[in-house]
Amino acid sequence: MPLKLRPATLEDAPALTDILHRAKASWGYPEDKMAEFMDVWGISETTIRSIEMTVAETQGVPIAFLGVVPDDGETLLVDFLFVDPGMHGKGIGSLLVKRAEDAARQLQLTRLRLEADAHAGDFYEKHGFQTYATRPSEMSPGKHIPLMEKRLPACVHELKRIDLRVTDRPWRFETENATEIAAHFEEAQKRISLLWNGRTLKLTHYAFQDGIFEGSCSESSYAAHLAWRDWGAPDATAFNLFGSAIIRSGDGALLYGVMGPHTATGGMIYPPGGNLDLNDVKPDGTVDVIRAIDRELAEETGLCGAAMKKAALLATFDGPRISIARVFDCDDEAAALRAAILAHSAASEEKELSDIRIIRSRDDLQDPAIVPFAREIAHYLLQ
Repeated sequence: MPLKLRPATLEDAPALTDILHRAKASWGYPEDKMAEFMDVWGISETTIRSIEMTVAETQGVPIAFLGVVPDDGETLLVDFLFVDPGMHGKGIGSLLVKRAEDAARQLQLTRLRLEADAHAGDFYEKHGFQTYATRPSEMSPGKHIPLMEKRLPACVHELKRIDLRVTDRPWRFETENATEIAAHFEEAQKRISLLWNGRTLKLTHYAFQDGIFEGSCSESSYAAHLAWRDWGAPDATAFNLFGSAIIRSGDGALLYGVMGPHTATGGMIYPPGGNLDLNDVKPDGTVDVIRAIDRELAEETGLCGAAMKKAALLATFDGPRISIARVFDCDDEAAALRAAILAHSAASEEKELSDIRIIRSRDDLQDPAIVPFAREIAHYLLQ
């Protein structure tokens, strides 16, 4: 059965408390110290109500959890990160660290902080945390608790070159969970009748250095992508790489689309764009992301990239999402562009866009429906 991530419910409190106690005990603390810990520490319904809790589960059974809460204007505090001892070594803790970083970006925070167990400092150091202070451990006299933090790196980078290729290796997540993926897609189609299970490309390996993005993609179904997305991107080795068209008007505004309620991303706000598919693969096996951006721009907005000035090419890293974005400068003012794009969408068969947001300053980026990568691009371009 696949690993899934989901928000905690009040009913999870006993199971999460059990994971907390058994995970703590796995470090070999004396029985009297563990008894004291279990008397004081647990996950209550109040805990679940007061902080953002994420549960990792298999077959509907919780096996790990993450709890985070904003601490100040730049910091997300990781209050809890515990994995069932029987599931250690499977990468679940590392996955939850990545989801804590995603939560920080969603809240526009730039730093993670936590108090690690006296035995867990090495784990967090491997994930980029550094110790900034210590305090004595009540559980292990003579040892110290490391107080650790991680500064999140910049998300947006200028691109010089893209070298992306298709591999014949299947996406393991899809092959291992085929039955569950099919059932998930069948349920999704009941809610969104226009869903179509086409063939897409999933990024399964990449490297980025000195402005050069290199990677390989596996062919996969849209159903597998949708399940991966809806289950909290549990395969941390894969990424949703997609093209984005950043329209910048003559009066300096950015134009983002509001996705229609009948789409798989209904209500979300981000630049025109979409997943890569087999139409973007050249005969030599390379993937033409630039052509994909031009295609999505024309389909969603009716605008022609060739008629606009091409500006920066950007790579934006947003957890499991990676956007390759081309900035298009247009002479028309934002209001006129918005009207033209909405008229095009209304006349199209898909009617993907329900509205266009005009982003003139950072004050226009407060809507939580704006996807983090889109917010980061706007921050970068409007600075």
